[in-house]
Amino acid sequence: MFNLNKIKNIEWLYLVNRREALFFRTITDGCYKYFKKVTGINWQPTAILRISEGEVFNDAKELDQLRLIFSQGGIKLLQNFSKSLIFNIQGLDNIASKIEKVNHKLLTKAQLNKLLNQYIKAAFYAHNFLTPMVIADQVISQMILDDLPSDSDKKKQKWLNILASPTKENQHTKEERSFLQLAILYKNNNKEFNRKFNIHLKRFSWIGARQYLWENVWTKEDLLKRLDSFIKQNKNPKKELQYLNKISKEKKQATNKLLKELSVKRNSTLFKLVQLAKEYAYLRTWRTDIIYGAGYKARGLFYEIAKRANFNKNNIPYLSVNEILTMAKTYKQPIPITELKKRKEFFVLVTLNQQSYILSGKIWRKKIKDILKKNLNFKKEKIIRGTIAYQGFTKGLVKIVLQTEDINKVKQNNILVTVMTFPHFVPAMEKAKAFITDEGGILCHAAIVSREMKKPCIIGTKIATKVLKDGDLVEVDANKGVVKILKKK
Repeated sequence: MFNLNKIKNIEWLYLVNRREALFFRTITDGCYKYFKKVTGINWQPTAILRISEGEVFNDAKELDQLRLIFSQGGIKLLQNFSKSLIFNIQGLDNIASKIEKVNHKLLTKAQLNKLLNQYIKAAFYAHNFLTPMVIADQVISQMILDDLPSDSDKKKQKWLNILASPTKENQHTKEERSFLQLAILYKNNNKEFNRKFNIHLKRFSWIGARQYLWENVWTKEDLLKRLDSFIKQNKNPKKELQYLNKISKEKKQATNKLLKELSVKRNSTLFKLVQLAKEYAYLRTWRTDIIYGAGYKARGLFYEIAKRANFNKNNIPYLSVNEILTMAKTYKQPIPITELKKRKEFFVLVTLNQQSYILSGKIWRKKIKDILKKNLNFKKEKIIRGTIAYQGFTKGLVKIVLQTEDINKVKQNNILVTVMTFPHFVPAMEKAKAFITDEGGILCHAAIVSREMKKPCIIGTKIATKVLKDGDLVEVDANKGVVKILKKK
């Protein structure tokens, strides 16, 4: 029996709310034994807690230590970190692409295990750039704010939004452009539609299957529903495509204009920080696209292992990485059916000093949440504050999106509230009139998309998904960064 006293005295910091497969989470929490080797940085978290419903907690002091390391290391350390990120995440994509092309049915047990171990090793290396990347991103933003000319906080935040906006395109922008081109063909009954439709699905269907939840992959029905919804809104796909195509150019022009107004020289520290911020803005989404996409590419390998062990492939997300490794070696059921049922009800993954504990079953829900009560006591809040990503003012009914299946809840003119947005949220974002997120900086997906769609957006509230409920009437003042609850459902 796990001793709760082990976690009672830790200063837990609520970090994010993100529902991910247990398989994925155990890779993420087990990766830090390689952190120094992979990044050259002498840091290793010893306390992480993840609740199956999505909440993630870290030891606050340990995150502060990493923040200090990045701050003291400055531009050089942050540049080296991004280079390591690219190298190791690309390495994971390379092995996943190799695995995708293999006929797993023809592999011997030894060959199957060799491929699996190659993938897991590459995944351990790549996952080192998940939580630490967020801290590095925060440090860069603060360094820019500190180096900007003296002015009001509001003005400096506005400058930061312009200077740190990425110009490289991530998958969500590419998918959106492809979708708009598809919408033009669909609207005009073009004979090329079916061919382009299948190409789009092949390129981007994996976006729905993030977090190692592969059953959520986009289907033909999903894409057709999205097209129908888009057309019913009387939107002009040709005009929206034209706008999307000029965004990158406008971003570059806005940055160059502001740098000139602020008299920022090309060899200055501020100029280097701005270039670094833009790179991080791109890499922050790129890294999760590749990591989640790699899992989807390699899923056939995991399915074959499950098949040989007579284990339902749809239950793979509820296994730890070590249980999957054991299943590949033994071809035996990795956990009892009773344990699997408990994990589906509720589980907590606790990592202490590189030792992981899976506490499964409803019995743990109250025990764990009593310990974390002070971190989860958000219900009495009437006003929620965050960072302005795109200005505007509106009112509407809240729809909370925590899981992929929640996306369909969002109707025309709702207020989309989520932990953070991802490329597969775009169909819901097209219908919503404003976005509110728990996490994210001015470099995040929601901030970028809100500027593209010109919709009010407040990010980094930390508590929006905890305070608000479906059907709440709220006022979104993205001119001040404030969300007011006008009426609880």
